[in-house]
Amino acid sequence: MPNFSLDITTLTILVLLTFAIYLVILVVFIIARRKYKGGVVGQAIQFIIATIGFFLLADMALFLIPISGSQIGYTTHVIFKICAMTCLAVGGLKFFAK
Repeated sequence: MPNFSLDITTLTILVLLTFAIYLVILVVFIIARRKYKGGVVGQAIQFIIATIGFFLLADMALFLIPISGSQIGYTTHVIFKICAMTCLAVGGLKFFAK
């Protein structure tokens, strides 16, 4: 098993920066959702918001690495990323199917 040298301060700064970017994206799409209620565009915006939420959870799962080990933390990270990609794919299919 590989040995990771993990600086928790660096990880915290990077995750907080990523969190701030996700927060800006979420605010923009929540405002857009109010403007485009209902319809295909409204559904696509909801899937984009869910995708960003899953990506946020995936990045927050990296905090599990120092607590419970790299295998559990990285596995949780990958599972949330797969959920995000699936949500994005379903939203894209619904958008382009109509």
